[in-house]
Amino acid sequence: MSNAPTSFGRRRTRKTDSSRRALALGLAMSTLGAGTLTLTAPSLASATPAGCTEVLAVMTPGTWETTSEADPGVPVGMLAAVGNSLKSTYGDTVDLFYTPYAASAFDQGKTYGDSKSTAIDAINDEVSTVAAKCPQTTFIFAGYSQGADATGDIASAIGNGKGPISADKVLAVGLLADPGRGTVGESVVGPPAAGTGIADPRPLGMGTLRGRVATICDPRDLYCSIDKGRNSVLGALGTVLSKSPGASTDSAVVGGGSRLATALTSDFSRADMSGIGADLADLAAALNPPAGQSVNVSNTADSATSLLGTLSPLAELLTSGTANPAATSNLSSAPAGTPENAANHVLASAHDSDLPGALSNVNRIAAAATQLIDTGNTSLTTSSPEAATLAATAATLDNQVAPLATTPPEILSQASRVLSVLKPQVVVDQVLNIATGITSVNYTAILNDLAMLPQKVAALDVAGAHQIAGDLNNQFAPLVKMAAGIDLTWVSQILSAIPDPTGTARIAAVICNLLSGVDIIAIADNVGQIQEIAWSVLEGNPAALAGLPPIGLDLAAAATTMLTGTATKTDTSLLGEESAPSVSSTQITRQAQTMDLRGLTNSLTAMAGTQDTEDLAALLGQGLQAASFVASGAHTNYAGLTVDNSGRNALQWLSDWFTLQIRHTT
Repeated sequence: MSNAPTSFGRRRTRKTDSSRRALALGLAMSTLGAGTLTLTAPSLASATPAGCTEVLAVMTPGTWETTSEADPGVPVGMLAAVGNSLKSTYGDTVDLFYTPYAASAFDQGKTYGDSKSTAIDAINDEVSTVAAKCPQTTFIFAGYSQGADATGDIASAIGNGKGPISADKVLAVGLLADPGRGTVGESVVGPPAAGTGIADPRPLGMGTLRGRVATICDPRDLYCSIDKGRNSVLGALGTVLSKSPGASTDSAVVGGGSRLATALTSDFSRADMSGIGADLADLAAALNPPAGQSVNVSNTADSATSLLGTLSPLAELLTSGTANPAATSNLSSAPAGTPENAANHVLASAHDSDLPGALSNVNRIAAAATQLIDTGNTSLTTSSPEAATLAATAATLDNQVAPLATTPPEILSQASRVLSVLKPQVVVDQVLNIATGITSVNYTAILNDLAMLPQKVAALDVAGAHQIAGDLNNQFAPLVKMAAGIDLTWVSQILSAIPDPTGTARIAAVICNLLSGVDIIAIADNVGQIQEIAWSVLEGNPAALAGLPPIGLDLAAAATTMLTGTATKTDTSLLGEESAPSVSSTQITRQAQTMDLRGLTNSLTAMAGTQDTEDLAALLGQGLQAASFVASGAHTNYAGLTVDNSGRNALQWLSDWFTLQIRHTT
């Protein structure tokens, strides 16, 4: 780490013990992270009108650390310690504003980018209001994770004359785990990190705020440290997922990319998982009142609407390709009592339920009740045809969702967060598995052996059939794993929407498309049977030879698609237009749409040896969680990340630096 001194610029200060302590603190901060660190603050007068705070510290929490309805005066999340430190030091001199915003990522009906936009709006509104009322108030900004993404965008806007205040009002900006890391004009504190943030650096830089923006990133945190030149598929996917649909002017993102982010968003904002049983009971009670009482139509509509909010996202998960049992095997292996284990339990109950039928019935009940209310009918006699129809429909509903309704409420509640972000989680895991698995298969050998094996069987060449079948068994293993573990058609659509200029994503999409039409499991079973029969014959059981020809015919039929199949154009009904292809991916697509699988062999062979695929393989072991772009525990360990030679962690460093900037201006 560098021992370069820190420069804070010239400004008016008080000649007191406080200023001498500030000087000592500044010297103590001279041993910081790697690289030359230059941090400055503007020269400001300290006079502040009555009723206005001298400094407003705007702290923006990370994903899931706050909500739009949160009290902005209450410190929360990773940055709570920083705000508490400032408040204990300065009291009423500093006001805290913990930005209330959606702070979601694909789970509340908002993409990550949409959620970040709510943070930017909330910060701009607060800062503009305070600045108009209190022109002498100065500002400190801090953000963590998604909050750093929003805060960094605002700092860039201010530094380029496009923000809610002028740059001379900003004392300091601190960014933890910033997905926009690498922006020109920021100062790196702590250990050096590779690459940039996963959402890409801000194109305008920090402008006149250069020297007042500090960024801290754990080198193991892929949220803020990823080399997109080496990890192209993951990098491109991160770019797509971090943008709001329609917010980018890049045609490669605005097309399939923006729709991809939307397609991976589940709306669990209206879901009451633990209340499924209660909603069903309330619905039954409303439609089957005690003798002499009427049906309460309003209660019926409320219960049906609540059920819709819960069952709709669950049903969508089951039909999206996300809930493939093999693809979510990590949930089933999770220890009992964990949210992941609870999610596995709920998915199993959802599979056992008739969710399409249940949704149809709930929609019917809700629509009928709403229509009655709109026409002024808030109650029905139990003998009326409408009441009888509603009651019968509700009775059918009970059976359709019985597996879910009988699941303990605590299990349902515990599973909610895991299920709400399951789509992006599975996508990243599976896309990376596919991208690496696709390029690790020796397609040339497989296709040649598939063509030869039926011929060896037909000629009753037992030794030759045994040898080829053995080779195919080994060659087919990764394909069998993929076929059993994922919806290849769905993943092909997703890969096609990723704007990856290297062609890795496109080539994987084409192969997934081709393989989705192949009965890989049947081929593998036939190959295995041929090997067993041939081995039995070679071991001295000639009677087993009679079983070879029928299996050989089955194999020939099953292998035909793989030997001669061509890729179809990606289905755009879910994800919209494909991403703009690069030259290499255009060639790959042309190969796939005009030739059989053999036509891609050369491209695959070349791709398999690239650094890109090696890096993708390495990423598989890092447990990336797409919803918050988290790798390992690094993203949540900033209280344990040492950033200077004096042993301070990231939060302590930010607190000390903010303290110093305030002392220089008060």
